[in-house]
Amino acid sequence: MQQGLLRNLSITQKLMIVLMSAAAYFASFELNGILFSDLLFTHRVHWIYLPSGLRLLLVLVFFELGAIGIFLGSLAINYVYFFNGDYVFTVVTCLLSAGTPLLARYLAVEWFKLDINLAGLTPKIIFKMTILFSLLSSTLIQLWFFWNGRTENFLLAVAVMAVGKWFGTVLVLALTSFLLKFVLVRLHKD
Repeated sequence: MQQGLLRNLSITQKLMIVLMSAAAYFASFELNGILFSDLLFTHRVHWIYLPSGLRLLLVLVFFELGAIGIFLGSLAINYVYFFNGDYVFTVVTCLLSAGTPLLARYLAVEWFKLDINLAGLTPKIIFKMTILFSLLSSTLIQLWFFWNGRTENFLLAVAVMAVGKWFGTVLVLALTSFLLKFVLVRLHKD
């Protein structure tokens, strides 16, 4: 979706994008648990993590509205599954979950000359962006976890989390690409 189009949406439409993003993010966490629970490395570090792919996709398509949805979905996940009474830890963790894909998007626009509305998006840029996002997100989240005594081996946790986020991101983006092509072919036939 183009950034200009998002500005023209009503408050209700924007709220729907935020709430649908939050619900989709929460559902992706649930799906990841069902499909890949055996691939958990340590607490909150997965070898394949589908929600990371949805984070990047939501921010690429819906900009800040996607990030707000990710924040709300992340709050729900953290309160349902991980809350231990530490509100600051929870909120900062959720802000990092929502903020790192926005930062990765911004850096991709600056460093890779990505058009803000994704015009001219190539497989090469997508590959670079998935690497950037995976490393950035994993490093910032693990720094936060390490600072709070939640990670014992910082470098190993960053490496495994980056791999898991990258695999999850590639899977989500590939599936999205396949579904879009399938839908476009079906629409073209009709």
